[in-house]
Amino acid sequence: MKLPGADTVVFSGLKAHEAFFRQPDEVLSQKEVYQFMVPIFGKGIAYDTTPELMKEQMAFLHPGLREARLRTYAELFVEEAEAFFDRWDNEGVVDLYDIGNELTIYTSSRALLGGDFRKHLSGEFARLYQELEGGLTLWSFLNPYLPIPAHRRRDKARVKMGEMIKRIVDERRREGRQESDILQTLLEAKYSDGRALSDDEIVGILLTVMFAGHHTSGVTFCWNTILMNQHPAYFARVMEEQKAVLGDRTTLKVEDLRAMTLLERSVKETLRMYPAIIMLMRRVLKDFSYEQYEVKAGQMALCSPAASHHIETIFKDPWKYDPDRYGPGREEDRQHPLAFIAFGGGKHRCLGAVFATLQLVATSSVLARHFELELLEPRYYPDYKRILVGPHQPCRARYRRKKRPLVQVPLTSPLDAAPIQAAG
Repeated sequence: MKLPGADTVVFSGLKAHEAFFRQPDEVLSQKEVYQFMVPIFGKGIAYDTTPELMKEQMAFLHPGLREARLRTYAELFVEEAEAFFDRWDNEGVVDLYDIGNELTIYTSSRALLGGDFRKHLSGEFARLYQELEGGLTLWSFLNPYLPIPAHRRRDKARVKMGEMIKRIVDERRREGRQESDILQTLLEAKYSDGRALSDDEIVGILLTVMFAGHHTSGVTFCWNTILMNQHPAYFARVMEEQKAVLGDRTTLKVEDLRAMTLLERSVKETLRMYPAIIMLMRRVLKDFSYEQYEVKAGQMALCSPAASHHIETIFKDPWKYDPDRYGPGREEDRQHPLAFIAFGGGKHRCLGAVFATLQLVATSSVLARHFELELLEPRYYPDYKRILVGPHQPCRARYRRKKRPLVQVPLTSPLDAAPIQAAG
């Protein structure tokens, strides 16, 4: 394809996915493509460093994504969702796109930065995050340093967010207090040469993680809510599963989220049909061959989850919402390691895939159990003007609170819950 700046080679299909995702960084590079993220993540972080150092920085997150931490996060996701929806009136109208992004910023900031931050500062943080995210425009892709209003707001918000996070870092170090969050993981991390992370590096990596997961999860929460309500037969099965798993209990445990397989399949089908990141791009640094094709240095390489997830030889009736395609006996996503690429693939596959799936199952479960929804738009369709593609707004639904909730969530977040399994 002819795209601004370079000829672009599109890789679609299982063999082509192998060629795209298995190339080394010295052949297909992310760094040159995603320079528009450097003003947000910061100098020397992620795409502003070498592939080796970026890999080491992302590896710092592994301890924060192990089972013990995921058990804690699962409890926090439900607790945050219960508190969020408890503030709603008994009935009203909401925009599902806005709700998904707002709820996700609260759940994400709680897991990343801890309970004190969430309690006292997350409102201001959410506002600044919106300004930071608003700095991602088409102009950013072409030149992220153009002196346009969106970039000025982005830069001011980045400074203020960095100051907020650094205050928490100073408090933790001064008080010697430890929490079970990603910030604690980074405070304890060291580079291979023994050096601890600087405050600027901690801020940059935290923002990198948040951008990798926040908007994508918010968009997926929105689409999943729409799709389940557009397909009442499947949604009825999801609600029967909720009753079967929870019964009349007044507490919810992590094992319960693991048992919500029908809801998890709906989340996965949502990610297949409407991935928030519709294009994954690389710069070709060295010539290479794929079958009869010669891919040349200087070109761009592109793989599109939105396109590849709709190939009939991979997914049967791909335009049909069919969460059962992931059930026993079918498992269409497992016919090949790179069939389902909503979280990317190969060595750059998203580290937070299990974290994101947990978050989506937990928050979707709370909404479904407490409210009945009526979709208000004549149709819901993707808004391709955004870099991260969600439903076009307005994206409204009328809600009505159910008389008796199925479950209440404990205020504590025990560490001894059952381990979480990966999505699917």
